[in-house]
Amino acid sequence: MLPVGDSAKLEIIFDTKTYKSKVSKKPKIQTNEGPPDKRVTITATITPRPDSTYPIRIVPYKVDLSQFSDKVIDKAEFVITNVSEEPLDISMIAFAQDYFSVELPDKVKPGETVSGIIKINDDYLAKSFNKSFTIELSDPQSSRFTVPIKRTIRTPGNQDRVKIIKKGK
Repeated sequence: MLPVGDSAKLEIIFDTKTYKSKVSKKPKIQTNEGPPDKRVTITATITPRPDSTYPIRIVPYKVDLSQFSDKVIDKAEFVITNVSEEPLDISMIAFAQDYFSVELPDKVKPGETVSGIIKINDDYLAKSFNKSFTIELSDPQSSRFTVPIKRTIRTPGNQDRVKIIKKGK
């Protein structure tokens, strides 16, 4: 319960599933403030071919930091290629900072490829999660790109694995 005048973050997850093209969703937010319920609009352009995005390409377009052995997977690299003819500033808009950090260059020149790194925070090394980060570019459209981050833990000493085995019996 939130006291009057207080605030909190609300996470809304928009799973694109098999959507293609431009999609809008309007989740309803109910409060005890009284009617009417509030709605927020989420609009996304889903690109079925992530290798054909513009003005940048991100590889991989989704980052999998899953761990299926005792070898710790705690970071991954991704690259951003500017396929436009203009230099672009890159700004971080949102990311799950409790879960991971993102090292990101602040600029990318035309035709240049730059690297970024995602590093899982120590508190989440033994946990599975699905999160993302969103960047915005300085192009005329202020283009935004969201990169999904997935982590599944299935190691011999992991409690999630024990639960799965017990459920299967």
